[in-house]
Amino acid sequence: MFMNKANTLLGKDKEKVYEDFFKEHYTHLYYFALHFVSDTEVAKDIVGEAFRSLWEKIDTINYETMMSYMLTCVRNLCIDHIRHEETKYIYINSYDRLTSELDAEDWSEMDRRCSDVMHELDLLPVKTKFIMEQNYLYKKKYKEIAEMTGLTESGVRKQIMKGLDIIRSKFSVKYKKGR
Repeated sequence: MFMNKANTLLGKDKEKVYEDFFKEHYTHLYYFALHFVSDTEVAKDIVGEAFRSLWEKIDTINYETMMSYMLTCVRNLCIDHIRHEETKYIYINSYDRLTSELDAEDWSEMDRRCSDVMHELDLLPVKTKFIMEQNYLYKKKYKEIAEMTGLTESGVRKQIMKGLDIIRSKFSVKYKKGR
């Protein structure tokens, strides 16, 4: 059907060629991906991502190599997915090992400490509390907090140091500046 197409796809025909290629090859590529990942939703996502990539290159791709490109793209995306899942599995196992080593008393102590710190955080001056929450609970950078509060980054840093000093004093944590 497509063998008579020119080597490169021209302007207005590219959408039709892409649509026809999609209709003709989606199922084959889906089963090809499913061979690697064995999860139907992941396979659909991978094939969709491959077709997105094809669309981005549609002006430069040679029609005769389109299927080879797609097979390679799907295979590489599957490999990337598998590697990501393996890395996730390693972190999960590491976390499980760490948490299994802690007994109920350790968990109780950590929970109590977190509650104490959160209580002390609630007692901080409003501006300091807001800045500390944004930085430590919501993981905002100094620059983002500065934009939110109208302070300079240096002002945000000073408020955080002030909050940390107050909290440390409540817990008798000895901290020497410069160390």
